[in-house]
Amino acid sequence: MTPRYRIGTSGWNYETFIGSIYTKDTPKRRYLEVYAEFFDTVELNATFYRSYPEKTWLGWYNRTPKDFLWSVKAPRLITHVKRLDVEKDSIDMFFDRARILREKLGVVLFQLPPSLEYQGDIFRSFLLKLPDDCKMALEARNESWFCQEVFSELSARNIAWVISHSSGRYPMKEIFTADFTYLRLHGASGLYRGAYGQQGLKHWRDLLLDFGKDAFVYFDNTEDGSAPRDALLFKEMMQNGVV
Repeated sequence: MTPRYRIGTSGWNYETFIGSIYTKDTPKRRYLEVYAEFFDTVELNATFYRSYPEKTWLGWYNRTPKDFLWSVKAPRLITHVKRLDVEKDSIDMFFDRARILREKLGVVLFQLPPSLEYQGDIFRSFLLKLPDDCKMALEARNESWFCQEVFSELSARNIAWVISHSSGRYPMKEIFTADFTYLRLHGASGLYRGAYGQQGLKHWRDLLLDFGKDAFVYFDNTEDGSAPRDALLFKEMMQNGVV
């Protein structure tokens, strides 16, 4: 089966996107609809900071095309406050909300804080509380997670290890633990800034082509507006074999 490459940005509500996918006359209330004319996926970070009522989730569903996918960041309550040592009810409550997106739910992303060290018992207990009907990905930012024990646990659950490029801010490892991969590109010259450009994107194109399976790719260099330009360029490179 031909791999499907879902390529987008980490969020859509950015004035820095004016000049690439938005014009100065694009109303903010229309940003999502216009974004979806260019990309078939987006990474939703707002859910990390707060919970949203059902009508908001339904709005996200209804305002995007049939083939659109949302990757949803899990709440910081789970990853940063409870640090994975969390009650199953809290996890279930979040997934119940995320499932409002129905077939448009792409991947649930768990982004761990840099201060969180790997503790096998807590992690295994956390994994047992997760549902088995959703794609999930884990972004670790502490070196202690970069070990075979973690990779094996993820592989057993078909949870993707996030390949996260942050220009050296956080550690990175290129490894595949699921039948899809999840790539976050935070910036070529620092967090949230710096365009990768064609030369900088060649490595990531080759990595995905070698992997040969589905991939979700999100550009987080939103601060200077590089994200949509890089995402559009990367889409072209993956579709047309630009060398």
